[in-house]
Amino acid sequence: MRNTRSVSVDELYGVFKRLDGRGYKRYRELYGMDILFNGFIGRFTRIQPDPYAPPSIFEVRVSRSVHGLDPKLYRGRNIVPVCDFIYRLLYHGLSRYSSKCGSGYSCYLGVPRPSPVILLRSAVEFEHDDLILRFYVGLPARGRLILGDRAYSVLVEKIPKTLSFIYRLKDKYREELLDHIELYRDYVFLKNWLYRSGYVAFIADNSILPRESSVSDRPLPNAKPFKSPLNLRREIRLPSGRVLSGMVLPRGLTIVTGGGYHGKTTLLNSLAEAIYPHIRGDGREYVVVIDKTMYVEAENGRIINCVDISAFIDNLPNNIDTKCFSSLNASGSTSMAASINEAIEAGVELLLIDEDTSATNLLYKDRFIKEVIREEPITTLVELVKSMIRETNTSFIIVSSASSAFLSLADTIILMQNYAPRHLEKHEIPETSLYEGLEKRYNNPRKRVFKGIKDYVEIKARGYRLTIKYRDTKYELRLDRNPRIVEKGQVKMIAYIIDYIVRKKITGTVEELIDYINKLFREKGFKAYTKTIIPPDLTWIDGLDVIWVLNRLYNTVFLQ
Repeated sequence: MRNTRSVSVDELYGVFKRLDGRGYKRYRELYGMDILFNGFIGRFTRIQPDPYAPPSIFEVRVSRSVHGLDPKLYRGRNIVPVCDFIYRLLYHGLSRYSSKCGSGYSCYLGVPRPSPVILLRSAVEFEHDDLILRFYVGLPARGRLILGDRAYSVLVEKIPKTLSFIYRLKDKYREELLDHIELYRDYVFLKNWLYRSGYVAFIADNSILPRESSVSDRPLPNAKPFKSPLNLRREIRLPSGRVLSGMVLPRGLTIVTGGGYHGKTTLLNSLAEAIYPHIRGDGREYVVVIDKTMYVEAENGRIINCVDISAFIDNLPNNIDTKCFSSLNASGSTSMAASINEAIEAGVELLLIDEDTSATNLLYKDRFIKEVIREEPITTLVELVKSMIRETNTSFIIVSSASSAFLSLADTIILMQNYAPRHLEKHEIPETSLYEGLEKRYNNPRKRVFKGIKDYVEIKARGYRLTIKYRDTKYELRLDRNPRIVEKGQVKMIAYIIDYIVRKKITGTVEELIDYINKLFREKGFKAYTKTIIPPDLTWIDGLDVIWVLNRLYNTVFLQ
């Protein structure tokens, strides 16, 4: 335990006057101080050792008598939208008062920019009725000498101005907060409605699906609003009282087809991110999919750790075992086969596949090439998909426009024309029976047990990359291709979780590990996976995405 002493804002002036011009390490004297502001208490939980090092961490505690929020608003499921709303106010306040006033990070104030997704982040939490805020503070210096007057200004002037919103939560921001909560509740209701009604996805009419650019989350200006086809349109009344109409996609096999640049991939990308609720104004607020949805693609060169891909690939030359297939440099087809079966093993309920990013030789083969190639170790998805749906209860949404292979098998066919969906009936499909009657039985992949990471030393996150240090080497993994990962804070959270489960020697089947990770977070929050200091830049992540990473790491040990 740390020894604490309380200091008033007036007393703080004397502290900084004494520290002014001293060596930077003297800032350590601030550790252990409870600074008594007007309405809240602040303290440094980490002091940066150098002005060029990552900024210090400042934690603020605000009592209910100050923030004034009704406990009903931030308890239960409401905790997610309430914390998300406050985080956005905190981010904008810090951005406004952050500046550059010396060496390195001097006078920096901040937390990571939030995505347009409503999520829990470690910068905002409730502890009983107290509101806890965490953010980065760059303690100012000239060279490596303390700038006492600037430090005093940051703490006594800028931080209180930044946090002035906490006094107005219950009045000025009340309507916006209630709307944020209402939007979140409507999203959750829609998701539950999907399960009850036998659907896997819903896209509301007038949604704006296209984004401004490949590097922007903002909706495309003047984009064509989504309009559902009549025979797939459903109407639903939400808890807010709003009545929505939109397109539903039933369980089973849905094929999305159409010409290039007509919105197929845009539709699929919107569904991939619809596992999360989006903020008002994003355009995708009422685009919803069932929880366990995953996008899979070919990943040339990826690592595979003892995955049973025998349903797709078998009878390889040199008698290579495909029931426990491992590779440090997988091909497109083997990587995609592994990704599909890893998802099935993890209990995924909906798989999203885009022909453009797939290994097409794993998807289908035409009848001419089948005549030429008689000895083929690959069984295509089109031959297995109907059996997979029956055996695993997993649904598929596949974007396909280069082949008619899936059309005769599809339960639902969507034709995209100029960003407008049209539902094609069976009689509108040209005669195509290449794969009818050629269905092959899908065998569920063998279950694996996670046993740890061999020679593991440490794991670090930087942006959307993870760097894993082993006893004699390093390995780097990019996570930005996974649409379930929308914030850098999720990458850092994954690093914390992996470090925890490896050091604690947590083992179990894939599904057991997912359940363990999620249950521990529900019970203890971010502190479950941090040692002593909770940083401000962690974002909640599902255990399913931790498994996605473990599957791709060097030296991950899975046993069957």
